[in-house]
Amino acid sequence: MDLSSLSLVTTLLFVFTAAVAGGFFAHALKLPMLIGYIVMGLVFGNIFPQFTDTAFLHLIADIGVTLLLFTLGVEFSFHRLRNIFGIVFWAAFFQIVLVTSLLFLVLFGFAGMPFLPSLFISVAGSLSSTVVIVKILFEKGELDTLPGEILTGWLVIQDLAVIPVMILLPAFVSTYTSGSATLVGTTGIIVLQFIKAGLAIAAVLFFGKTGVPFLLNSVAKLGSREVFLITTISIVFISALVAYVSGLSAGLGAFIAGLLIAQTCQNHMVFAEVRPLRDIFATIFFVSLGMSIPLAAVYLMWPFFIGVTLLIIILKFVVVFLLNRFLGYHPKTAWMVGLGLLSMSEFGFILAKEGVNLGALSNQDFVLFISLVVGTIALSTPLFLHGATLYYSLKHRLGDRIFLFGRKTHLKSEKNEELPFKNHVVICGYGRVGKYIGRALEMAGVPLVVVDYNHTTITDVKEKGITVVWGDPADRDVLDKAQVDFAKAIIIAIPDRHTQELIIGHALTLNKNIQIICRSHHEEDQVRLKSLGVQVVVQPEFEASLAIIHRLLPEYGVVSDDLSGKISRLKIEHGAG
Repeated sequence: MDLSSLSLVTTLLFVFTAAVAGGFFAHALKLPMLIGYIVMGLVFGNIFPQFTDTAFLHLIADIGVTLLLFTLGVEFSFHRLRNIFGIVFWAAFFQIVLVTSLLFLVLFGFAGMPFLPSLFISVAGSLSSTVVIVKILFEKGELDTLPGEILTGWLVIQDLAVIPVMILLPAFVSTYTSGSATLVGTTGIIVLQFIKAGLAIAAVLFFGKTGVPFLLNSVAKLGSREVFLITTISIVFISALVAYVSGLSAGLGAFIAGLLIAQTCQNHMVFAEVRPLRDIFATIFFVSLGMSIPLAAVYLMWPFFIGVTLLIIILKFVVVFLLNRFLGYHPKTAWMVGLGLLSMSEFGFILAKEGVNLGALSNQDFVLFISLVVGTIALSTPLFLHGATLYYSLKHRLGDRIFLFGRKTHLKSEKNEELPFKNHVVICGYGRVGKYIGRALEMAGVPLVVVDYNHTTITDVKEKGITVVWGDPADRDVLDKAQVDFAKAIIIAIPDRHTQELIIGHALTLNKNIQIICRSHHEEDQVRLKSLGVQVVVQPEFEASLAIIHRLLPEYGVVSDDLSGKISRLKIEHGAG
């Protein structure tokens, strides 16, 4: 084995070792895996710099970026975008423009940073991490909550903004570095860039609509996973090549190819085949980012780094919080959405790489850029994970003063006097679970009161003639308004653990004999909830499995009595018996 081959082997060995160590590190601290990869890459890169082939590492990292953007395109849903377009589109648009403008004003106007680095960092600072936030929402079972839906829609729009960003920034760089930046010249370059982008995208879309489905169908009929994977990767790099030849980013071409395949019937198969390869190359990309950060350089700029990190986090939170309050959302919703959008996007890593390739960023700028992305993600993740706890702690200290920011939207019951209900059911949270419970109670003629802080949902429910109380169900006064002290049962259809605990405590304070039925996404929460006073804990996944068993076992000759016994046994083992 010659020295060059040995260098490649040792480079990959250190990368994979750093990735495994980073995985354990992130898991232990409950941080996103990409933070662990970058941190351990930083450690290994600074301790063993002589054992890594930097050029080889950057080449593989570039492939990882291309595949990462391709899979982001495959996962992109235009249907989901249509569903939330009218709700948060303009708010997300103004957030991107405001944060970019204000950050640029501070960095370029007051901090004295050069024009192009200020522009790149400001644009990246306005975007947030889709991968990290959606993963946290999924693990907490809160994708279908109001903050979860707003965050998902907001992040989709930010992802969509990547396309014009990757078109405009090279145009700005070209204009600025030419030394003849005039309004007419700048406008001409931007228009030319959009025309070239439009032609490239049109060519890719034409080929995609006419050739890609036919090609993928033909290859799929061969029954060879290897050929299918190679064909898919070829489509990615052809699209990237067309974009690159047109003067655009190769990554943009890969993203468009992903959007294209997302609309075909083979999209799930393509994603399943490409994902393992993407994960390997993307992991190498994140580790290589860490390896490219010299600790000595970060140490020299640490006051500026900390200042800019805090500036990005505070500025984004204030802008997002106020925009959500202007839309009329409850302060808790605005708070959670604000915390969810604190971090910089993983797209920032790609943008930093693009800035270096365009000559817009120096090595020092690149180090600062990557450090800011890592720092904001590492700092914002625990804040979002414990967002509800922080909200109620702040509210306890400040009281109703937290309501003074933004528009006040009070949708209360028609009159201020006590509701004329006794022995009714209070439903906390009228989402996908609560609305079916409410409909069943309505059909059975059982009196009910709905408590929710989604003013759109409350307005719809009021139009159906159902009694509602607008407010946070975790607020004792709100539960008192819903006459919990006279209610027979309270249904907690909200998945957030901290909110559940507050509702249980307040409900039992108001009515110690009330029956409490609580939804939970986690089996380990059953004992905790029952110890707090919940009589029935319902886990949707377990109930779904029982419904499947009811339909499946009779097909195999299991009689009704035997089936009931097996179901009872499962409930006992699950803790619900």
